[in-house]
Amino acid sequence: MFPPSLQSRSPLEYFRMFFDDDLIELIVQQTNLYHMQTKSTPLNVTTDEIRDLIAIHLLMGVVNMPAYTDYWCKTLRYNKIANIMPLKRFQQIRRYLHFANNLQDDGDRYFKVRNLLESIRRNCLKIEEENRFSIDEVMVPYKGTRAGSRKQYIKNKPRKWGFKVFVRAGVSGIIYDFLAYGGEDTFRYHDFTEDENGMGLGAKVVLALSKTIKQQACSVLYFDNFFTSLELLKHLRNEYGIFALGTIRQNRLRGAAAKLPTDKNLKKRGRGSFAQVIPNECKIAVIKWFDTKCVTAASTYTHSQPVQQVWRYCKKTKSRNPVTCPNIIKEYNNNMGGVDLADMLVALYRTEMRAHRWYIPLCSQLLDICVNNAWLIYRRENKGKKHMKLKVFRCAISNDLNTFQRTKEIANTSRGAHFVTPQISDYGRLDQIGHMPSFASKGRCKKCIKSQTKFICVKCNVRLCLVEGRNCFFDYHTKSA
Repeated sequence: MFPPSLQSRSPLEYFRMFFDDDLIELIVQQTNLYHMQTKSTPLNVTTDEIRDLIAIHLLMGVVNMPAYTDYWCKTLRYNKIANIMPLKRFQQIRRYLHFANNLQDDGDRYFKVRNLLESIRRNCLKIEEENRFSIDEVMVPYKGTRAGSRKQYIKNKPRKWGFKVFVRAGVSGIIYDFLAYGGEDTFRYHDFTEDENGMGLGAKVVLALSKTIKQQACSVLYFDNFFTSLELLKHLRNEYGIFALGTIRQNRLRGAAAKLPTDKNLKKRGRGSFAQVIPNECKIAVIKWFDTKCVTAASTYTHSQPVQQVWRYCKKTKSRNPVTCPNIIKEYNNNMGGVDLADMLVALYRTEMRAHRWYIPLCSQLLDICVNNAWLIYRRENKGKKHMKLKVFRCAISNDLNTFQRTKEIANTSRGAHFVTPQISDYGRLDQIGHMPSFASKGRCKKCIKSQTKFICVKCNVRLCLVEGRNCFFDYHTKSA
């Protein structure tokens, strides 16, 4: 479905698809403005320092320490972070990190991060989409007391306290759209018809996230019983051409509930038994299935057939036995996990940005979404090839941000030209993009060490031999260390 990329890109280039230079410029502008408004003195934050700040936090997500000050302390110093920026400057920038002008507050409950939210959301919407999506909520961890009613509690989540964000993701785990929950202010920037306004919160979330699908006709949505109703499924099919499947609560079945057997009667038939009803007025298949407990699902594109078998563990026999399973349940299980996969990838190397300001955790969540989306796009474009693990990909972005447009080729000293060797990731060294030879002052070769050469690689910024019988330039860019 998705053709492989003809030209490979670096991890930083994938990351910049979501977190672009315009966003960094916005952060620089608003951070300097916020410091001037509060202290009346310039902070003079630069784009390079914001890139350094992002690089540090990405690396902190991989290398965890009890406190962020431990990366700079004498006993636990971690040079890959401590050498990027002094601790005091890091604290100063993070203290005044800002994304909006406080004087322009329009009453939006997420005004502090609205610019950041919308910028990253627009970039996510530019991605080439799949045709199957799941919609679910994720929790952005936050236990502070300054978020007011923005902070929610969901008992079944691993992180129970935090900000609730509704997400539309593909089966691959790529996040295409999201919506931060803000009570009555949730749909500030969304318009609904009179019929849609009367469908309730869950249905309106689905409608808001489904309206941004590029090719709505014959797309399929999956969601759980918080969102599902027969009216929503019918409306999606008739008005937008979108098929849907979801588990549904008993009190939303309308007349179909009376035609289905009770939970007690279905349990008597044994594990794997099911019943199906298709109301004539809406033509939606409603199936009730008993596994360890009864579950009801409704769909506008599939039903119980073909009946399949799944393997379940039995406590009595202490073995795995085949259990009858209707096709609608199989479809739901195979396609509903996109949001959970995206949430799991964020949790692997979560960027912890603890602060007194309530909106900083949202910033760290968005940063992780950008990294994970970039990695999944990289995997999709390089399907069939050997690819980097998420941890290596994240470290490569951090390293490239740290050295991006700021490596000095030649530093003039009193003794003449002095060559400064930057650090470059293995991916950047072996990507075979933009590695051109040029001339510099004479110095040691990066590859063979013993020899002197005047040739440098303009991208890697290192000296390499380029003579007959010893082509270190070629070896350095084609062979792993």
